[in-house]
Amino acid sequence: MSRKHVTRGMITLHPAGIPHGPQPGAVEKSIGAKETGELAVMVDTFRPLQITEEALKIENEGYVMSWAE
Repeated sequence: MSRKHVTRGMITLHPAGIPHGPQPGAVEKSIGAKETGELAVMVDTFRPLQITEEALKIENEGYVMSWAE
Protein backbone atom coordinates (compact mmCIF):
# COMPACT_ATOMS: atom_id res chain seq x y z
CA MET A 1 0.00 0.00 0.00
CA SER A 2 2.98 2.27 -0.27
CA ARG A 3 2.89 5.14 -2.64
CA LYS A 4 3.78 4.89 -6.29
CA HIS A 5 7.44 5.04 -7.29
CA VAL A 6 8.68 3.48 -4.03
CA THR A 7 10.70 0.36 -4.75
CA ARG A 8 12.35 -2.40 -2.74
CA GLY A 9 15.41 -1.19 -0.85
CA MET A 10 14.64 2.47 -1.49
CA ILE A 11 15.47 5.09 1.12
CA THR A 12 13.78 8.49 1.21
CA LEU A 13 15.03 11.51 3.09
CA HIS A 14 12.61 14.08 4.49
CA PRO A 15 14.78 17.08 5.40
CA ALA A 16 13.88 19.05 8.50
CA GLY A 17 10.94 16.75 9.21
CA ILE A 18 8.86 18.03 6.31
CA PRO A 19 5.46 16.43 6.88
CA HIS A 20 3.33 14.87 4.19
CA GLY A 21 0.11 12.97 3.94
CA PRO A 22 -0.81 9.90 1.96
CA GLN A 23 -0.46 10.05 -1.80
CA PRO A 24 -3.74 10.79 -3.55
CA GLY A 25 -5.59 7.51 -4.04
CA ALA A 26 -3.61 5.60 -1.39
CA VAL A 27 -6.41 5.65 1.18
CA GLU A 28 -8.97 4.45 -1.35
CA LYS A 29 -6.55 1.72 -2.49
CA SER A 30 -6.30 0.42 1.10
CA ILE A 31 -10.07 0.12 1.68
CA GLY A 32 -10.93 -3.52 2.20
CA ALA A 33 -7.29 -4.66 2.28
CA LYS A 34 -6.63 -7.26 4.95
CA GLU A 35 -2.85 -7.07 4.98
CA THR A 36 0.24 -5.82 3.20
CA GLY A 37 3.56 -7.53 2.59
CA GLU A 38 5.47 -4.30 3.12
CA LEU A 39 7.69 -3.07 5.89
CA ALA A 40 8.58 0.59 6.29
CA VAL A 41 10.91 2.02 8.91
CA MET A 42 11.08 5.68 9.90
CA VAL A 43 14.09 7.00 11.81
CA ASP A 44 13.96 10.26 13.74
CA THR A 45 17.36 11.61 14.73
CA PHE A 46 18.27 14.19 17.32
CA ARG A 47 20.98 15.60 15.07
CA PRO A 48 20.90 16.17 11.31
CA LEU A 49 22.18 13.37 9.12
CA GLN A 50 25.01 14.11 6.72
CA ILE A 51 24.46 13.05 3.11
CA THR A 52 27.49 11.33 1.63
CA GLU A 53 28.78 11.77 -1.90
CA GLU A 54 27.89 8.13 -2.57
CA ALA A 55 24.27 8.80 -1.56
CA LEU A 56 24.12 11.83 -3.83
CA LYS A 57 25.27 9.65 -6.76
CA ILE A 58 22.20 7.41 -6.44
CA GLU A 59 19.66 10.14 -5.74
CA ASN A 60 16.36 9.81 -7.58
CA GLU A 61 16.04 13.48 -8.47
CA GLY A 62 12.43 13.14 -9.59
CA TYR A 63 11.20 11.72 -6.29
CA VAL A 64 10.77 15.06 -4.56
CA MET A 65 8.27 16.24 -7.18
CA SER A 66 6.46 12.89 -7.38
CA TRP A 67 4.09 14.21 -4.72
CA ALA A 68 2.92 16.90 -7.15
CA GLU A 69 1.28 14.40 -9.54
